[in-house]
Amino acid sequence: MTRAVRAGMDFVTALDRGSLGGLARLCAPGATWWVDTGPDRRGGDPAVSPGGSGRFPLHGTMPMDDKLALMRSLGPTAFPTGCRQIPRRVVAGTDTCVIEVEGHGVHTSGLEYANRYAFVFDVDAAGAIVSVREYLDTIHAQHVVGGAAAVPRTTLDRVPGPGDQQPRGRAEELALALWPALETGDIDAFGALFGAGATWWTDSGRDRARGRPHRAGDITANGPFHGTVAIADKLAAMRARIASGAYASAAVAVTAHRWIADDTLVAVEASGDATLGGGLRYQNRYLWVVDVAPDGIAQVREYCDTLHIADLMGYDAEVAG
Repeated sequence: MTRAVRAGMDFVTALDRGSLGGLARLCAPGATWWVDTGPDRRGGDPAVSPGGSGRFPLHGTMPMDDKLALMRSLGPTAFPTGCRQIPRRVVAGTDTCVIEVEGHGVHTSGLEYANRYAFVFDVDAAGAIVSVREYLDTIHAQHVVGGAAAVPRTTLDRVPGPGDQQPRGRAEELALALWPALETGDIDAFGALFGAGATWWTDSGRDRARGRPHRAGDITANGPFHGTVAIADKLAAMRARIASGAYASAAVAVTAHRWIADDTLVAVEASGDATLGGGLRYQNRYLWVVDVAPDGIAQVREYCDTLHIADLMGYDAEVAG
């Protein structure tokens, strides 16, 4: 077990137990916690808003001490019986790891909180956590714990540049080959990278049951918030969206910032940029977990800012599927 995995698993265990002191002991001085920010794209950009948006739960970058203080003040009343955190899958690196987690609790409002996350942990040489980045279903988070206040829409002027990594090995090469094909709208080339029986998962907003990873989703009924679907259905939906004139650009230009490879799994952090047909700017941030099989990509799990999608693309985040 690498130092990043050890620290990340200890963090998830402490979070599951509600041990805020345990979380604090795992972190280095100056550590931060990032969550994306829905329609407020500037608030979630660490370069533009290093202090975050100041809006809970979609707060951008927050100092760990401030995050834990906020959790300490809200925790006993927000989730009176606690909020379980169950790790499902790990992509291991030495100083960085990704842990996929399912959370479950009952909010004081009576609403069930059942989010699915990909946590990215960075640690220092001593194994102390210096950064937590939490990719989750922002529609669901805002609905249950965000209250009724609207999130303002802002747009980024800058397009984040690529990282300086180079792919090593077939799994990384396949995972990264997806995005140039997508940018040009070449769905045939995109689809050729997948093996037989491949699937694509994206979380499901207000309809939590549809997004259960081992349940069949429905891209026809729920659009981009579809759960697990066959890659043939995903490709058909992508072709239809491009043909409809949804994008003024060819499609979404994706920039991979960094990735972690662990055997057949590759976790890719990236940002997307596109101009939509109506002139609005789509600027999402993603964590993809790509599972590569001998005949091609077997599975993609896509964690992204669902509230940003709903805000721009005409899907009503307030209507359950």
